[in-house]
Amino acid sequence: MSGEEEELRALRSDPAPPKAHRPESLTFSTDTPSDGRVLWRRVLDGCSPTRRLPILTWIRRYEAEDALSDLIAGITLGLTMIPQSIAYATIAGLPSQYGLYAAFMGSLVYVFFGTVREVSIGPTSLMSLLTLEYTSGRPPQYVVALAFASGIVELAMGAFRLGGLVCLISVPVTSAFTSATALIIIAAQAGNLLGLSGGGGGFFTTLWSVFRKLPESTPGDTTLGVVCIVLLVALQHLPRLVPSNRHRSLHRLLWYVSLSRNALIVLMAALLARHLAATPAGCPFRLSGRVEPGIPGFQWPAQDIIVGNTTVPFPQVIRELGSGLLLLPLVAVLANVAIAKAFANDGVVDATQELFALGLCNVLGSCFRAMPTTGAFTRSAVSHASGVRTPLAGLYSALLTLLALGVLTPHFRFIPRATLAAVLMTAVAPMIDLALVRRLTRLPATRADLLSWVVCFGVCLTWGVEVGLLCGMATSLIEPLRHWMLPQADRTTISGPGLAHRRIRPNPGLLYPGADRLRTLVLAEARHSDALPLVLDCERLVALDHSAAKALRELAGEVERCGTRLLLRNVQPSWIQALKLHETDDGLVFEQSA
Repeated sequence: MSGEEEELRALRSDPAPPKAHRPESLTFSTDTPSDGRVLWRRVLDGCSPTRRLPILTWIRRYEAEDALSDLIAGITLGLTMIPQSIAYATIAGLPSQYGLYAAFMGSLVYVFFGTVREVSIGPTSLMSLLTLEYTSGRPPQYVVALAFASGIVELAMGAFRLGGLVCLISVPVTSAFTSATALIIIAAQAGNLLGLSGGGGGFFTTLWSVFRKLPESTPGDTTLGVVCIVLLVALQHLPRLVPSNRHRSLHRLLWYVSLSRNALIVLMAALLARHLAATPAGCPFRLSGRVEPGIPGFQWPAQDIIVGNTTVPFPQVIRELGSGLLLLPLVAVLANVAIAKAFANDGVVDATQELFALGLCNVLGSCFRAMPTTGAFTRSAVSHASGVRTPLAGLYSALLTLLALGVLTPHFRFIPRATLAAVLMTAVAPMIDLALVRRLTRLPATRADLLSWVVCFGVCLTWGVEVGLLCGMATSLIEPLRHWMLPQADRTTISGPGLAHRRIRPNPGLLYPGADRLRTLVLAEARHSDALPLVLDCERLVALDHSAAKALRELAGEVERCGTRLLLRNVQPSWIQALKLHETDDGLVFEQSA
């Protein structure tokens, strides 16, 4: 469990902010429209300004008390976001300013289009690592193109309401994916922590490279990195020194200091490096280097890229990004919707609007050279615990980021790389969730859950996170596919009032993979039913396709040749005509077997 989660749990006794100003969580009805006018009304409702611009709903109730709470939360969030964004840019192999561009645009756009006040959009460790996977060794323009293409895919997913696709990723797969990602990031940053150059590649390759170069580690970077990790961990637990029920004000002050620990450590390390750089001995740390000041001007991202003396057309850039065009948006949507559900009222989230908001954050951000973004749980937890009232808190954190870009960038070059490595390693370490493995060995977990965790975790570390996620998803689908391919059926002899029969009740659905299995079960009953009619109870069936319907019709004839009848009961009305059934005193039968 992360430090922020522990702090949130400890603060549950604090009075929660009023819920009256939370952006409404909107949902769509799943009822089938009865006519074209109902469908047209739903389309208009989905495109209404108040639904697509949630700020129009809550800004009318905005008060001075909300403004003060949002200001405090926004500043606190900004102090957390700025050093994290600089560090996450280094994971993606980018200059530090690209992380700040993403933090600024993500925070600003979500103010207008976001539905959950706590969500913080910006660069994250997951997105940075995936960005590195697809753009390593390429110019930064490829990262901008990836952010633009990801935003377009997210907008398309929102237009077609495909947010439910994240349900294909199970909790064990998500846990294994994030745990493996955290280990990969820690291994990659170990070199910077020790002052080593080079590195890169897969998890085991990176570990071996660090181990082989240990004699080359520099004392200055190693000492600074270890001290920064110790200080970060100590500051994380600082509020525990004072009980909240006895000294609430002091506890709150220490808690804010704890939340700002990344900014404090980065600031102290930068000041130390600047002081040492002015001495005759020079600075003993490797520094980040120059950071380009200010927000760049608007630039359309869908354009050709010059690599050396060659111009790469934009369509070719998109082709070179390959599966990242789908995997990156899928991971972004998974993270953002999961975070939104964690903080929204009763877990109800307008997933479609969140997709639109995330897509716009990436599309508009790419116009200002931002890297791909999504929601960050750590920063969202900080926002929640800081008493945020509305998404307008993102405006203050965006302004703080803009201030850093405009004023502080000349000083960013003094930030030691070992300090950024320490910030990253302490930030992602709580993502390692090995305790879930123990829980997966107990009910109600299945062997498929444990297998999907092991496969996803192992493949992520061995062949890359994108391959690991896909393999984990495929493995986790074994269990639901097993139920559809090998449907079970309750079989009971009914001998009470009325027709004596042998009842067969399959579940949960009958699609083409399970048609042969059900045919085998029914024919086995027909051969040993002692001429009792067979009643196929369709009460539990939730799906039926053409192949299964055809198999049922053929099955009725085979049952008749065994000397008995096949009756159907509790059939959904919409299936009766499709199956060409007609009513008898005992139940529904197929026309050809009447």
